[in-house]
Amino acid sequence: MTDAAAGPVDSVTWALYRDPTTVDPATAFDYPENTVVSTMCEALLRQEPDGTIGPGLASEYHFATPTTLVMKLRSGVTFWDGQPLTAADVAFSLERNLDPATGGFYATVLDRVTSIEIDGSDTITLNLSSPDYWLPGELSSMAGMVIQERYAREKGQAYGTPAGGAMCTGPYELAEWTPGKPLRVTQNPDYWDPSLKPLTQQLEFRGISSTATLTTGLSTGEIDGSWLTDTSTLRQLQQTGNVAIHLGPSLETQFFIPADLTGVLGDLRVRQALSLAFDRNSFNNAVYGGNAVSPRMSTNPGTWGFGKETFTAAWNNAADPTPDLEKAKELIREAGAEGKSLVIGTSTGLATVNTVSNAWMQAANSIGLQASLHNVSPQNYIDFFTDPEARKDVDAFSTTTYGDYADPAALIASYVEPAGVQNYSGYSNPELSATLERARTQADPALRAAATVEADQLVMQDLPWIPVVHPPTFLTLDRTLTGAPSSFGYMQAPWLARLGRGE
Repeated sequence: MTDAAAGPVDSVTWALYRDPTTVDPATAFDYPENTVVSTMCEALLRQEPDGTIGPGLASEYHFATPTTLVMKLRSGVTFWDGQPLTAADVAFSLERNLDPATGGFYATVLDRVTSIEIDGSDTITLNLSSPDYWLPGELSSMAGMVIQERYAREKGQAYGTPAGGAMCTGPYELAEWTPGKPLRVTQNPDYWDPSLKPLTQQLEFRGISSTATLTTGLSTGEIDGSWLTDTSTLRQLQQTGNVAIHLGPSLETQFFIPADLTGVLGDLRVRQALSLAFDRNSFNNAVYGGNAVSPRMSTNPGTWGFGKETFTAAWNNAADPTPDLEKAKELIREAGAEGKSLVIGTSTGLATVNTVSNAWMQAANSIGLQASLHNVSPQNYIDFFTDPEARKDVDAFSTTTYGDYADPAALIASYVEPAGVQNYSGYSNPELSATLERARTQADPALRAAATVEADQLVMQDLPWIPVVHPPTFLTLDRTLTGAPSSFGYMQAPWLARLGRGE
């Protein structure tokens, strides 16, 4: 966290890299949506800024058996309309995630929930098909967000859209959202948690895809703050007198992502060659000001929300990846890939994406591939992640992505498991899946961490995605303001409520 605020402020304008497309937790999938939803809505469990997990809307939770998770709801919590939070609202929200008709992203992470029992108005029991010790983490993220059943049923398919709005329990409530205009939230005067009473009366979320426009807005004070997803103007911002840059732990990793493993990237030797050809140090210095970490493991040290001794030892025993062009060229020759085409998705309107895409093209061409770029608009770049038709145009694309809670397995499972929400290429590795299963079913945190390390090592061997660097969280904030989290905790919990006036 940044320093605690000294007092309230009337209004803050907060930048997102684009306008949000939904305020429905079930369909929130990217930085803009998560930032806005977590400001308004709350999960059953709460992620702390340091990555640990504690009570949220559920004041108590425990595994009564390895396949039974019991949660007791906090008393005195109301939705924005004054109606009390009930166990029926919780059951509805979880079942809605599991319903294919919702079109959400979180059915797979709740796939071991076989039934939901309600005991009175305040107790929920989740019955599981097999042990799942990843579940508390999922219930502290978008998958565990609770919305009001009555309101959501009334709005139907319009829920979460500008026409349908939202109904949650968080410190800020949706005030105004018109397509093409900033989304505005205001203080919830009856918010239940005195430790998170919102200090800013009104927050305006503004989508700004141009990094130059964002930088100008921050330097002039038109924009008060943002968590940067594009750091191409970082040095300029660091020299801007009214802007403070705060670095903190992150769950993010920047990856080069195969869109299709039936083409040139289906050969492990080609993926290994590309990793060997990429100059991570130069890229880190150019894009992140040298603040990112080279990927000794496939996941960011900020994901170590438990088992830190185990993860630290594994990290220390691993080597930094270093460029080796001769070895890379040898692997390309062995794979018979010389002269083969490699189409890389990019967007010239997203500066960091454009920079990394060009760096990958240069690396690929330097070892004998024939790489080219396929350009799309900033608004359409998300299509590579959500639309199989868009992925047909490219062999790979780049992104900085994250797991939903501080566990390396949260990110790994999302793209290596056959049903993983980010498994875009159809990748499958039975040995890796079996190792992740050991981690998921292990109650002991130390043993779970050990199994997760084994899974990470298998990822580094097989490179289903190629890790580039592990960046920190970059918070930009007007120097008159403080209190916002400088860690990745902002993506799943309402910590923006602590934003207020500095000394």
